[in-house]
Amino acid sequence: MSEQHTEGALRRDIGLALSVLIVVNATIGTGIFKTPARVARLTGSLGVSLAVWAIGAVIALCGALSLGELAAAIPRAGGLYEYLRRAWGRHVAFLFGWARLVLLIPSATGSFAKLSAESLAAALGLPSDSARDSRVAMITIAACAMVNCLAVRFATRAQGAITVVKYTGVFALALAGLLLPVRGSVPIPVDAVQSAAGPTVLGALAALVGVMWAYDGWADLSSLAGEVKTPERTLPRGLAVGTAAIALVYLLANIGYARALGLEGLQRSSTGANMAAANVAVLTAGSAGRSLLSLLVWASCVGGCMSGLLTGSRVFVPMADDGALFRWLSVVDARRGVPVRAVLVGSLLGCGYVLSRSFEQLTEAFVVGLFPFYALGVGAVLVLRRREPTLHRPFRVPGYPWVPLLFIAGAVVLIVGAVVNADSSALHALAVLAVGAVVSLVVARNRQGS
Repeated sequence: MSEQHTEGALRRDIGLALSVLIVVNATIGTGIFKTPARVARLTGSLGVSLAVWAIGAVIALCGALSLGELAAAIPRAGGLYEYLRRAWGRHVAFLFGWARLVLLIPSATGSFAKLSAESLAAALGLPSDSARDSRVAMITIAACAMVNCLAVRFATRAQGAITVVKYTGVFALALAGLLLPVRGSVPIPVDAVQSAAGPTVLGALAALVGVMWAYDGWADLSSLAGEVKTPERTLPRGLAVGTAAIALVYLLANIGYARALGLEGLQRSSTGANMAAANVAVLTAGSAGRSLLSLLVWASCVGGCMSGLLTGSRVFVPMADDGALFRWLSVVDARRGVPVRAVLVGSLLGCGYVLSRSFEQLTEAFVVGLFPFYALGVGAVLVLRRREPTLHRPFRVPGYPWVPLLFIAGAVVLIVGAVVNADSSALHALAVLAVGAVVSLVVARNRQGS
């Protein structure tokens, strides 16, 4: 089997339509189905809940436009890693790669797989069983890794089809909640988690963490920059159009949830068989709606799991020179164009996360671990404008410097909110970053001594 470390082994066949699909597929996974109930509980108000979703949309779009400039100017595989290395140096870039490997890929795939297992059980009418769901989640991760490694072209086509189905499904769900008559009420079980008595600043900040998890995926396209046709045009458009499409359907879906369920119903719609989306489907389309919605959630989560493993593993290709660990992971199967080892390691760690952490813990750890790098990545727009004024920039972020500054401000607020409301998930993410900083120093010393 022929293997290479270079990004030249990756296939360059991604056009604009597929770029938009990649952004949409990477984003619609678990957030829009499971997160709205938690956001409503934390905010204690439908109005504040919708405002938090709108703020999240603005932050995500500002980030996508900012990275669009960098992606067009530096169209290499690895995306965010490349921008961090170029603007902030090897230590920060290495730390991102470490977080990607140990925290971000496994927590993302684990959360997708957990909800896919819950949704499959709901579609089959099975009672809740956490041990069974964990086994099914691990099988899902293993299957997604196998398909990505052995049949990448099939995986790409399958993800494209899944993306069209799930975006259409979420849009139809939003319209149902907005337009169709509500048929009575669903007996939603009382959730053990307490809801806020009313809106508070801390509650809104904590809710924003979950919202940004739901919107995450807009940056994944930049990791595939080395495989994009005419990247100077395709990357900015794909990032902007894909993120805007997600923002539109998410806001419509949440307005539909609020109309159909009300505040109390939305706050209590958090379990697999009684997610907000499932209850809206029942109220507007009858009992068949729940089964169809459960299958839609399952397909969305499987697509997200496949996408997370494949796009996440691409970051290790340009990291081959940053240490033996990443050099081993960066090997690309020249025939399939996939970094197989990185996909397999990510899937194994994902299975471990499924066994040890809840869905909420996985999503919160992901956001806390990722957003410092998002802030630094968008900050690279400002740094490189000053440091490399002659760099060819086919696309320039509109509203510069306010658009990247707005994203950075939003990211800082998000991180502060997560730290103020710190739980084991935030502490786990911070611990991973601290260990990564030590590993980075060791790798740097070994590089200097060699």
